[in-house]
Amino acid sequence: MILAEQPELFALLLRKVAGVELQAPLARADAAVRFTQAIEVRPDLLFHTPEGASVALEVQGDEDDDKGRRWGVLMAVVHDTSGVMGDLVILTWSPRVARWAGRVGHVRGPLGTRSTLTPIVILLSGEVVEELLDPAHPELAFFAAWAMQHRHGRKAKRTVERALTITERLPGPLREAQRRAIYQVLSERMLAFLEEAAMDPSKIPESPRAREVREKQDAMLARAVETMDPLLKAHLEAGAEARGEVRGEARALLTFLTARGFAPSDADRARVLGCRDLATLDRWTRQAVSAPSIEAALL
Repeated sequence: MILAEQPELFALLLRKVAGVELQAPLARADAAVRFTQAIEVRPDLLFHTPEGASVALEVQGDEDDDKGRRWGVLMAVVHDTSGVMGDLVILTWSPRVARWAGRVGHVRGPLGTRSTLTPIVILLSGEVVEELLDPAHPELAFFAAWAMQHRHGRKAKRTVERALTITERLPGPLREAQRRAIYQVLSERMLAFLEEAAMDPSKIPESPRAREVREKQDAMLARAVETMDPLLKAHLEAGAEARGEVRGEARALLTFLTARGFAPSDADRARVLGCRDLATLDRWTRQAVSAPSIEAALL
């Protein structure tokens, strides 16, 4: 679906991984190739070049000898129809499938007749994955994560983390769409790792956007402390100095909220004073600097 919507990514994969440079942009075509009513060959995607040649793409996760035989039919039909020999590209994450795809079209008849179809194979593994983790082309990070769908080692986890970090460089709607796409292609085991890592932020690198927000909040808090009433400042400093005393932190936060003009209810006071987690109290204090309401500060 991603390649269908963004054919330029297919051209980018061909250039970066297979070393094939397209001379003109591709136009998506109907992927159903028919030569009789009885047989229809449908690759995953079919493109046409301005010269009339066809480029068929198959996203292949496993061996399929039936499909391998039909690839010969596909290429023969498009060649016969257009008069121009086209290309077949196999996209896979599996070295085993890559080896199979390279030889499945090599067949020999009992008398020695040979038919040879050797597709272009894009194997997303090893050093190639590093090429896809390119901050200049964050859209390719999806393919790096896709290549890790059946791997769970330390390198695979690091690759998925980097793919998600680079995805943060995309504009909002694209960023959300790519993040969802990455999660959808990962195994349950990898998703469990990401869920565990999310509970410990130190396990996942801070994205540029998250760092920017955090630094702005730190600066706002620093300015607020410098310009606030001396009595309030003394309260906050006392709370900071007594960080080991949770109740002091909670009372400093309530004082800060009151100084901002809010009126904490009994329920708000009970919630703050009942909190025993320093990290939560610290987060609430940071949010209170710019929050429009108590509810927003105590999210």
